[in-house]
Parts: sequence; C-alpha cells; structure tokens
Amino acid sequence: MTIDNKNYNYRLELANELNTLKAVLNSNQINKKSIDSIDRAIKRLQNKTDLPPTKFDEKEGKELGTPLSWGYKISDFTLEIDISNNIQYPKTVKKAILEFSIDLKGEYSEDGKGTKDPFKHLEFNIVIEGKSRGQKDHILSYHLDRHIEGGNPSNEVHPIYHFQMGGRKLSGYNSVGKNFGNHLILDNPRFMHYPMDFISGLDFILSNFAPVLWRKVKKDPRYIKILRNAQERTLKPFIASFANHFGFHTITKDWNTKDICPQII
Repeated sequence: MTIDNKNYNYRLELANELNTLKAVLNSNQINKKSIDSIDRAIKRLQNKTDLPPTKFDEKEGKELGTPLSWGYKISDFTLEIDISNNIQYPKTVKKAILEFSIDLKGEYSEDGKGTKDPFKHLEFNIVIEGKSRGQKDHILSYHLDRHIEGGNPSNEVHPIYHFQMGGRKLSGYNSVGKNFGNHLILDNPRFMHYPMDFISGLDFILSNFAPVLWRKVKKDPRYIKILRNAQERTLKPFIASFANHFGFHTITKDWNTKDICPQII
C-alpha cells in the first residue's frame, strides 16, 4: 500500500512542528530524556511505510491502515512540578513528577478541513506521582480519550472525547501498594473536552501544572505559531460544531454535536 502524497506532506508538516517544539523546549532546559521521546514520533511521521490502522476492514475483521493514515505515540515525557503553593493533600507532598503520554491516529482529509473530528483514536494520560516525608508514593491520574466506536456500551453518557480521573493507569499502581489515602476514585463523570494532540496537550499541562514555564514559552513566537496550528486542527472543529448546532455558523460537512455532547438538545 502506497501513502497518499498529500497525506505525506501533511505528516511532514506535523513532524516539522514537533521539531520546532523540541527546539523551544531545549532552549528552556527541559530534561533531555523528555525531549528525546518526541524523536520517535517525528521518525514515525516521516516514515512513508508506516500506515497506522485507522479503518475497520470487514473482510479482514480488523482495523487496517490506509494511504491517508497517520499517527504517533509519545511516552516518558516527564516534568518535575512544584505543588507547594497548591491546595493539595497530603500537605507533606511538595514536589511531584508528572508523566505525559499520548497515542493518536487520524486520516488526512481536505474536505471539511477544520470542521470534522480530527482523529480516529486518541489516548492521553497524565500521571502525577509525589512523595511525602515518609517516602510514601501518592498518585494522581487523569485520562482523556476518544470513545471507541462500537465498543462496550455503558449506561452513563459517553462524550466522544472525555476527561476522567483515574483510568487504567491506576490499576497497576494499586497492585504495588501505592498510597490512595481515603480517596474514592470513580470512572464517571466523563467530562466533555475538546481533543488535543501532543502540542496542544503539552500547553494544557504547562498552563495547569507549570505556569511559570508556560508564561515563558508563550513569549517565544515559534511556540505561538505551532500552538495556533494545533488549535486550528483540534479546537476549531469542536467549537465549529457547537456554532453550527446553535445557528451561529453554517457548515456543510460538520461534526455531529451530539457525539461531542450527548446531553445537547
């Protein structure tokens, strides 16, 4: 199977943006291991033979790649964060390590660009681990994903992109005696949220957990340019769907707003 040329050019644009992000992070002394984790995603985007599975093939009975497929994974991206000024419990935890990982896939499309669901798959994890004076591990986990179409139905509403606390990441920690204190952690509610790629996701993380660094990188015009591009791909179609639903904007090939927000009338 041969990659579509327009898709490959699009993938090269994404790879170039990730390269730019690396340069911005390097100039702000982010740890080398985290920056190196982006390289694997860049190489995958540049690889013409890598066509991630994005479309279900009934004959094969599984998802297969297409000439329009693209995708990447980034893991082991870590930041040391200072939570000493936060309202947090236990108070003995002052510093923590945040680990960010993302796995996303999509299909290139010129039709309806900026108005359609940008991804076919998204799994986005934030795990924060802190230590108290007694050296006990304390874990906080957030999970954003794209609901698997045709997956197991649930009684609760399931926005196609949703944030929730906990997620599968906590199951491994529970088995090795990590400290959850008196918390009760549930899968629901699933908070509706716009989709994010690595660039917009990292901006979300910095703005919430490393605000000093966030204000610093926002002064870099290279960062602003790639963040604007990322928001055009991810935030714009999300907002356009709501604008169309309420009559503020007419879109011929829109993203079904009820997929985004099941409660909407």
